[in-house]
Amino acid sequence: MTSEEDKYFVSLGMITYGGSFVHKLGHALSSADFMNTSKIKLAFPEYWNKYLEMGKSQHKKEGTKNE
Repeated sequence: MTSEEDKYFVSLGMITYGGSFVHKLGHALSSADFMNTSKIKLAFPEYWNKYLEMGKSQHKKEGTKNE
């Protein structure tokens, strides 16, 4: 499956950069248990991959702000 870290990055990317549907999907993902996380990843693999990278990038930006 996927790590909690990846789930965090995907939801962060979706919430930060997604349109209205993807933004809400990111919030749903942040609250999802293991089974529902799996369902989201299987239903929207293109979003998962796209927003995983965006979330990692956003996380790095936020980390450098605090330094």
